[in-house]
Amino acid sequence: MLVIVLLVIGLDAQAKRGLAPTDLENFTYDFGDNASVEGGKVPLAGGRWKNPDEGGSSFTLLTQRASGDLDGDGVADVAGIILEASTGTGSFSYLFALLSRDGQPVQAGPPEWLGDRSVIERVSIARNGILSVRYVTHKDSDPACCPTLRIDDRYRVDNGRLVGITK
Repeated sequence: MLVIVLLVIGLDAQAKRGLAPTDLENFTYDFGDNASVEGGKVPLAGGRWKNPDEGGSSFTLLTQRASGDLDGDGVADVAGIILEASTGTGSFSYLFALLSRDGQPVQAGPPEWLGDRSVIERVSIARNGILSVRYVTHKDSDPACCPTLRIDDRYRVDNGRLVGITK
């Protein structure tokens, strides 16, 4: 009986603690129609996955990650960037948020595409639940090698999905 009580207490503590940035490393992400993967599912393990199809893309979780309460339930959620490197010159950045549901990660809707060959500078979650990402992407006049347009995007969670906030 004591073992069961300790196990329940431990699970309850994990659910209240929420997610940590390392929880982003081992999760099956749903890219929907955005990815070059059949079915759109990318099962990261240790923050990486390579599509086994010939010429398939590789996916890497970047080091820019954040932890904080995105949905106002008092429990930590997480956000991070996954980079899809195609066999060509494409290098596509996607923002994902995972919400803690009883201590388990649940994807907050479809990813936000941040561009091709964008340079990610920062991901953060403010105390008011606003997710911010700062990155540099391409103006129409920029060469592919050299993005110069600095973007500061902000998002909130609405009904379990990321929603962009207009300035």
